[in-house]
Amino acid sequence: MELRLTSDEVIKLHKGENIYSALKKAGIFIVAPCGGKGLCSKCKIKILKGEYKVRSYGKLNIHERESNLSLACQTYPQGDIVIEIPKESQLVIGDKIAIAKTKDLIELFKSFKVSITPLTKRVLLDLPKPSITDNLSDLERLKRAIKDLGIKNITFSYDFGISMSKTLRESEWIVLLTYVDRGNSSAEALFLSHPESCNRRFGIAVDIGTTTVVVYLVNLINGEIIDLGSTYNSQIRFGDDVITRIIHASEGGLEELQEAVISDINNIVNSMLQRHNIEACEIDSASIAGNTTMSHLFWGIDPSPIREDPYIPPLNYFPLWRAGTVKLSINPQAPVYTHPCIASYVGGDIVAGLLATKLHKNHEISLFMDIGTNGEIAIGNNEWIVTAACSAGPCFEGSGIKCGMRATPGAIESVKIDPITFEPFINVIGNITPQGICGSGMIDIMSEMFLTGLIDQKGKLISGKTNRVRKGEEGLEYLLYRSEDHHKDVVLTEVDIENLMRAKAAIYAGLTTLLNEIGLSIDVIKRVYIAGGFGAYINIPKAIMLGMLPDLPLDRFVYMGNTSLTGAYLCLLSEELRKEEEEIASKMTYIELSVSRKFMDEYVSAMFLPHTDISRFPTVASLLSEIMTPKKFWLFTNPEQDTS
Repeated sequence: MELRLTSDEVIKLHKGENIYSALKKAGIFIVAPCGGKGLCSKCKIKILKGEYKVRSYGKLNIHERESNLSLACQTYPQGDIVIEIPKESQLVIGDKIAIAKTKDLIELFKSFKVSITPLTKRVLLDLPKPSITDNLSDLERLKRAIKDLGIKNITFSYDFGISMSKTLRESEWIVLLTYVDRGNSSAEALFLSHPESCNRRFGIAVDIGTTTVVVYLVNLINGEIIDLGSTYNSQIRFGDDVITRIIHASEGGLEELQEAVISDINNIVNSMLQRHNIEACEIDSASIAGNTTMSHLFWGIDPSPIREDPYIPPLNYFPLWRAGTVKLSINPQAPVYTHPCIASYVGGDIVAGLLATKLHKNHEISLFMDIGTNGEIAIGNNEWIVTAACSAGPCFEGSGIKCGMRATPGAIESVKIDPITFEPFINVIGNITPQGICGSGMIDIMSEMFLTGLIDQKGKLISGKTNRVRKGEEGLEYLLYRSEDHHKDVVLTEVDIENLMRAKAAIYAGLTTLLNEIGLSIDVIKRVYIAGGFGAYINIPKAIMLGMLPDLPLDRFVYMGNTSLTGAYLCLLSEELRKEEEEIASKMTYIELSVSRKFMDEYVSAMFLPHTDISRFPTVASLLSEIMTPKKFWLFTNPEQDTS
């Protein structure tokens, strides 16, 4: 029997095997917090063709069942079958392309010229066995050995104490002690382990985005990134943005929101541990980066004050709390470093990002833009940094767009439209059948449609030029990819374009408002660092054409990728970089845009392609004033190929 996916992957099926098990054996992971026991009802799949039996539908409602949704762990094919894995069920583990790119992070770490100093330290202790003449208690015996190492003051938690005696005796008094160095000859004991078990050292670096969650599994000895995984943030079902989630938390949903994101992280971590035969106890530290709301929800702290005047969060700096407190599926005694936040809407993900860019080390004035669900912006140099945030919405990360998806295999990441025939030429991540459009693809298609006259300056589709502009369920839409099954067509709708227009307007308005507040003009910016989940192929000229990025020389732009995750990785490995990051946080000044009338004025002006004030985009104005020949069109969108 064969199991076929809509991405054209084919998996061999054994008689009596459920779909969850077959997918897992093939290295395709889906969301399943219960481990495939049929308890969580999250491993949803859609049956497109074939005979099957379902043992249980779990918590699926009638509408879901009528839509041919079932649970992968409870579905047993009776022959060849074709399925679709919905976006909310997708768990991407071991992306080979993405893992290959992480080698650059090791070089970045080396460029800081710091040593590897994780959150934890480990030492081998060979304790003398107790006897009638040496009758110290187990804890005092341990303290004596530790004192010989030069650690004068050490604390022990209750969790350490209840497991200590058993571990000492099972390992015959030769143990590995893992602890946190508090400085000044002080420490905190975390756990004891047998020298031949739980003796490897790994950590996890986590980026908790509003829309996505991404995790690195890291070797703490040499800094190698062993694996990575990502999924949609399950909190989306309670709201697309931080405001709706804060409201849900204040109305009694705090525990639900925390459980959702912890479940997402555990899903990824458990899958990676299985892939690499690693024990949970060997993950002895974690680094968590997220915006202010995400950081509070992770720890189960009510974020309500964030949206209430005067917009002060409960915490900006988080203690080094333990993984077991929030039931992370790693060593429960593992310390968790939470990146410091700045204010209500600028969090640890931005501080981590600034560390990754080294903006704080250079004298030139630079701009940092993290383009995600929340558009965060920072401007500054080695002397000062000013920051602000605006709500861009989750569209660039795939949510809220009819065919939107993350930058994973099957996503259309770049698009060109022939200016004469209006036919699209697409590039798909993984070179497989297109499943949707990621952020970079959305920027491409909108700018191409604008330049070829398929949308006007208000973002409205123009019909009559090509049959690819057609009437859809939500009004006019542009057909990017026509599938054999009409229901799998990849399109961009006019509603999608409206969402993208609002997002790009918010991002640009945030930038210009911040510049106005500090009395600087755009041309003083010598470097622009672009961060966010766009994939590696964002086309800067096209983003300028949309009016999302400032009209500056192209050589000033640097694409940095997921800097939040990069910063989380750097701080997982180095105590010096954790201190450096805290210094960055201490020099940052926050400006609240939600109370700024100037921001709303700028936002309304930016709801146009590229802007109501075309003089702000001289390059675009020059292009639009000329007759756009195919050659000029090509050279503008492909400046690196200009050989004239």
